[in-house]
Amino acid sequence: MGDGRGLVAGVVGALVRLARGTPGGRGRAVAEVVRARLRLTPEGARALSAIEADPDDPAARAELAAAVARLLATDQGFAQYLTTTDLGGTADPNTVQLRTDASPSTVQLRTGPSTVQLRTGGPDAEPEPRTVRPGVDPDAPAGGPSTVQLRVDPAAAGAARALAARRGNVAVLTVLALVLIAALVALGINLGSRPLLQPTGPDFAHAARTIRDPARVQGVLPDAAAMPGGWQQQGAPRSGTGSGPGAPCLLPGACDQQLAYATVSFSAAPLPSVQFTVVTFSSAEAAGRAFDTRLDLLDARGDAAPAAVQAVGDRSAARTRGDSTAETVVRVDSTLLYVHYAGPGAAVALPGLTPFARMLAERARQAEDGRTPDAVFHATGG
Repeated sequence: MGDGRGLVAGVVGALVRLARGTPGGRGRAVAEVVRARLRLTPEGARALSAIEADPDDPAARAELAAAVARLLATDQGFAQYLTTTDLGGTADPNTVQLRTDASPSTVQLRTGPSTVQLRTGGPDAEPEPRTVRPGVDPDAPAGGPSTVQLRVDPAAAGAARALAARRGNVAVLTVLALVLIAALVALGINLGSRPLLQPTGPDFAHAARTIRDPARVQGVLPDAAAMPGGWQQQGAPRSGTGSGPGAPCLLPGACDQQLAYATVSFSAAPLPSVQFTVVTFSSAEAAGRAFDTRLDLLDARGDAAPAAVQAVGDRSAARTRGDSTAETVVRVDSTLLYVHYAGPGAAVALPGLTPFARMLAERARQAEDGRTPDAVFHATGG
C-alpha cells in the first residue's frame, strides 16, 4: 500500500524481537534503522520506551504499531525504502526456485522478488540475434515478481544442458545463478546488499546526523528573533570543539566522544536570565551517558531537587536549586541540551522553561537533519 500499512505488522514484529534482544532474525538490520527513525519523534520515542520495558505488553505493542503507522503514512519516502528491504520483501527472500516449463527450452530461476527466465531457441526458432532484454513473464499474475528473459544461442543452450546433465542439479543452480547475476548487472539492477543503512535519494535521507562543526552547533542556539519579546542577548555566543566554558567534559575517560559545544545567555531587564547550552557527541549512546553525568553533577550540589516537567526530545529531566535556579536537561539523538534559569521563583518558573527547551530541541533536530535551524519560541509549546 502506498501509505505503508501493509508493512506495519512486519516492522512491529522486528522491533519487538529487537526489544527482546533476540539474536539475528530476519530484518534485524532494518529494524535498527526503523528504531533510530522512530526515536526522532516524541510519540515514536515513547512507544519504543514502552515496548523495551515490556515487549509482551499488548498496550505497548498497540502504541508501537500506531507510531509505526503514523511514521510510514507521513514519510512516504521511508515507507518506499522499507519495501526494498527484508521487511518489505517476500517471506523467504533467499529461496531459490528452479522451474522448467513443458518445453525443454525454457527455464526460470526465482530469487526473492525477481525471476530470470532462460529461453533457448528450438530447431524452428528464428535465426534472430540473441540478446539480453527485460521482459514480463506472460504466466505471472498482475503485480507479481519482475521477470528477466534471456535468449541464448541454441548451441550454447545445448552445451549448458549437457553440462547440467553431467554435473547434476547443483551445477544447474550454479550456472543459472551466474547468468542471473550477469543479467541483472547488465540491466543495471543492484543484486548485492540492499541499502539498509545508507539509502540514496532525497526521500531516503532519514538517519539523523551528528553535528561536529562548532559553527553548526552554534547555529542551534536561538537568536533574538527566535526569543519572545523582552529578552535581550547577553554577549556573543561561545562555541568550540570538545569541552569549554559552561560545557565541561561529561564523559570522563572518553572526552574524545564529546565533539563540540555552544552556549549563549538571554535576560529580561535584568532578571531573570536563561542560558542555553548545546553539546554534541559521537553517538546517541554517548549523549545518553552524558545526560546521566549532567544530572549527577546537578544532584551532587546537595540542594538540587527533581522536578516534573513535560517530556521534551528523546529524554528529558529537570532540577531546581532552592528558589533561585532551575535547569532542564534534554537529549535529542546525539545532542545534549540544557536550559538554565536564574532568578526569583525558580520552582514556579520551571514549567515556563519547557517552551524554551522544546524550541531548542526542535532547532537541534533541524540541524541534525541538515536543515538550517529556524524554530522559534511558542508559549504553548506547540
